[in-house]
Amino acid sequence: MKIILLYNPTAGDEDFPLEKIVNSLEEQGGRVLAQSTKEEKFEKVFDLIFDLIVIAGGDGTVEKILLELRDTDIPIAILPFGNANNIAGSLGLKTDYQNIVQKFNDKKFHQLSIGKFVTPEEKGWFIEGVGWGIFTALLLQIEREEKKTVDSSSKVKFGLKNLRKLPDELPTNNYKIELDGKDYSGEYLWVEVMNTKRLGPQLELAPDADHSDEYLDVMLIEKSQKSELKDFLKSQKKAFSPSPFKTIKAKKIKIKTHLPFHVDDEFYHHNTLYEGTPEVTLSLTPHKLKILKN
Repeated sequence: MKIILLYNPTAGDEDFPLEKIVNSLEEQGGRVLAQSTKEEKFEKVFDLIFDLIVIAGGDGTVEKILLELRDTDIPIAILPFGNANNIAGSLGLKTDYQNIVQKFNDKKFHQLSIGKFVTPEEKGWFIEGVGWGIFTALLLQIEREEKKTVDSSSKVKFGLKNLRKLPDELPTNNYKIELDGKDYSGEYLWVEVMNTKRLGPQLELAPDADHSDEYLDVMLIEKSQKSELKDFLKSQKKAFSPSPFKTIKAKKIKIKTHLPFHVDDEFYHHNTLYEGTPEVTLSLTPHKLKILKN
């Protein structure tokens, strides 16, 4: 059995246990090729013939690889070694590499949908979600503070701390929103379109999201819900709890606004001036990835 192990050597707070993982996979009968995702042109390993892909790292590493392999039928195992681990958390996965070959032989998989966004300027794909408002503002703050951030674990703490301030600091904005042909336009503090259950600093914004279905989950928070939002964000300080806000399931989403937005943990803004308001269209691709279950 040929296994490609893609790993981020700087993931998490501790030294990455590369030797332990490789030895374990080989003891299980695998022939392992380990490839660091920090090396240039690491994607060339995908030209090889293999039976299983193992991704070891945080959400950034997992997202990068899953989107690179968004059309593959090869099974994928995820080993969460980051600090937020939202994708693994949404799928109920743990860092268990001792039984990967057995899981592969059992052929028990999660089906993971891939999101697609299209703007007048470009198109792309996402795993966790796309949104406007509070989380986008947080990503902009993190980008500005990046040079001062010494270790990645502080990003989660920084995120939670600053999210709690944003409901009072940010205004509501007007959005033209269409969900499967129905009009949901209005003034919102936060608009988030979720593919997985969790986003950002371990925020479970879509607890009812099904990563294998044909729907995205849309969270729309109005000004009248500011107090409830502040209570939710404040509660994350003690324990990570699911969002109390209901989401709307939709297959095709159209959102018009000049405001910047995020795609997973990347910040986007419209670069071109248009006549009228630019539109972002969101949907799921038909193909689903096969992710090994725990």
